[in-house]
Amino acid sequence: MLTTSQLGICERLFQESHCRLQGSWCVGIVVAAYLLGFLALWPEQDWLLTYFTPAAYLAISYAFVRTLQVWRDPFNPLCLVLAVAFVRFVLPGILFLSGTEVPDEVDSFFRTLQLSDNDWRRGNALALVGLLGVALGWLVVQVRWTRGQPIKFLLAEGVKYTAFLGMAVGLVALAAFVLSNASLDVIVSGAFRGTTIQVGTGKFFFLAYFLIAGSVLLSCYFVTKDRGWYSLTPVLAAAVFYWVLGGRNRAMTPVACGLLLLWYFRREKNSWRKLSIKPRYFALVPCGVMLVAWLSYVGLLYRGEHGIGAFAEAMSLSGFWEHVQISVFGDLGQLHGLAGAIAIGPGVLNGSTFLGALSWPLGAIFPIPGRSAGVFIVETLAGFMNGQRWGVNASLIGDAYLNFGLGGVMIVMLIFGALLKTIYIRFRQGRLHGAVYAVAALSFVQISWVSIEVWPQALVTLSTTWLLIFLGRTVFRVRYAPEEYRRVEPRVYL
Repeated sequence: MLTTSQLGICERLFQESHCRLQGSWCVGIVVAAYLLGFLALWPEQDWLLTYFTPAAYLAISYAFVRTLQVWRDPFNPLCLVLAVAFVRFVLPGILFLSGTEVPDEVDSFFRTLQLSDNDWRRGNALALVGLLGVALGWLVVQVRWTRGQPIKFLLAEGVKYTAFLGMAVGLVALAAFVLSNASLDVIVSGAFRGTTIQVGTGKFFFLAYFLIAGSVLLSCYFVTKDRGWYSLTPVLAAAVFYWVLGGRNRAMTPVACGLLLLWYFRREKNSWRKLSIKPRYFALVPCGVMLVAWLSYVGLLYRGEHGIGAFAEAMSLSGFWEHVQISVFGDLGQLHGLAGAIAIGPGVLNGSTFLGALSWPLGAIFPIPGRSAGVFIVETLAGFMNGQRWGVNASLIGDAYLNFGLGGVMIVMLIFGALLKTIYIRFRQGRLHGAVYAVAALSFVQISWVSIEVWPQALVTLSTTWLLIFLGRTVFRVRYAPEEYRRVEPRVYL
């Protein structure tokens, strides 16, 4: 007769073996779809796309659900990357393959790129192969969960002062960057994005990232004081200040970091209890998606011809609905970047995009080649009008394809997925501070759908965050907040 403790041990061993078995099945399914995608994108094998597309959808969905189930966290990096990719690549691909008519405003731009139907189909397949690579890279990093420190949220009291200082330095640098290239009228007109950036003002742009780092740390400090939603005040202020530049994603980054910190703090206090689908989620999730789409619409109007009146103009339901129809294909949706990469061909940039981005800032001293994949796509397929250079979001998948070919996509995305899992594990084990993790995770998510070219910005934001924490613990040290949060029980994660 087994005792109660022996029964508990047997139950845990059964759960561990069950988790490993399910994890093995998930890896096998993703690998099978991954290899099928590689064969489908091989020259003269387009007939396999018919079989690969549904297989990839099923494998990605299973990896998403499995990761959500194991980690009890819908905002882990893999789920975030897959969710963003659904809007950016998967949804436009489904609409194109189903024969949905493209709005005239977007269709005219697509015609200038001279993309064929086969380019769209193979671009959609390339996106799916890249996402399968991320999922596989995540899954192959296996870890046995051991008892460790609770997730780090507590900050030294001195960080409160360095966070205020960082926000002040960032705000001054942001003002200097704006005034060095335009007048204060751009705040009202929203026309800063159309101005020509003067040489030598880039240093102010990078110093302005102190504003994001300081606001995230200050929000983290307030989160640990149980200020609730009021903890988001610093990151909301940073978003308002950054709004002047016209970049919607950069402005919303600190807010997203603050929301992540609030979410993880509450999950840690509740000992990561099992997630359950509650009726209110069926209203909250669609409202959240519509809010993000509406803010994107406001940002587009602000940097367009409406300026400060964008908020009033965005209240038009017909205008908003028209924006949603267009943005699915050409603003939020970015499948045309991958279709353009397919039309150009693999490996034509010979790694210059990655070399130029990852070697920053050495490129200012040494003659290191660098080439924007997004600008290269527009220049090659459509050309520039009036001498104005611009580009599309090539995404990390498009960067890898244009620089290294199809094999490069598989390797780069595998490494990317493994890096996502590594930083997440360090965060959950209490080895990486919550504020640093929030900045790092969102930086990686942005790289996935924009380009490896945003790596310098991610590096600066992470560096300034670490610097402010270091100064708060040393130069501005007052005292350390006590440990107040209980440890969680050890679990096994795959």
